[in-house]
Amino acid sequence: MTTNLQHIQIKIATNASLRINLDPFITIFARWRKDQNDPAAWVDLADYAHLPRGAGIVLVGQRCNIAFDLTDPGPGFLYAAKKGLSGSHQEKILSAFQSCLDYARRLTEEQEFPEEVHLRTESIELRFNDRLETPSTPATDNELQPAIRRVLDRLHGPGGYELIPQGDAAQTYGFSIKSNQPQTLVQLLDRVAAPGVSKV
Repeated sequence: MTTNLQHIQIKIATNASLRINLDPFITIFARWRKDQNDPAAWVDLADYAHLPRGAGIVLVGQRCNIAFDLTDPGPGFLYAAKKGLSGSHQEKILSAFQSCLDYARRLTEEQEFPEEVHLRTESIELRFNDRLETPSTPATDNELQPAIRRVLDRLHGPGGYELIPQGDAAQTYGFSIKSNQPQTLVQLLDRVAAPGVSKV
């Protein structure tokens, strides 16, 4: 049984090339790091731009990390919750999506954000990066998948997406999410912010 679900990773795909210049993200994240009012409590900025298909540019916080990430399945905006989530499984997953979408919206609105880069909200990776708490097993899937589907029903509508399992028990538990049509970040944020979260 999952007793302390915290390590939730959400990656929104982009159309960016692996050869993208990551300097703009260093500039943006360096400025964000100085924001002492952000509850994430930023503590470090890591530059992995020299590594092919690596972690890209990572802004490290006490409660979460955010990054423009180059690892498989390709370049994208990565949000990684680490602690501070509360409530039911559904509430925690929904909260992670809300934070991810909010940071992604803020990032795309920054002046330095590359004009040629577009987020592909129809293609999202969801991972639970704690193999002790959420091993890739049928028991974990039976426990978490109903909460995941309720969140995705809210974001994309019932039947409006495909949930594709990770498929490799040796990896972290997770899914690829393919929605039937792209939505704007504002549309998705409006949906996660709407009332009506189940306590299940």
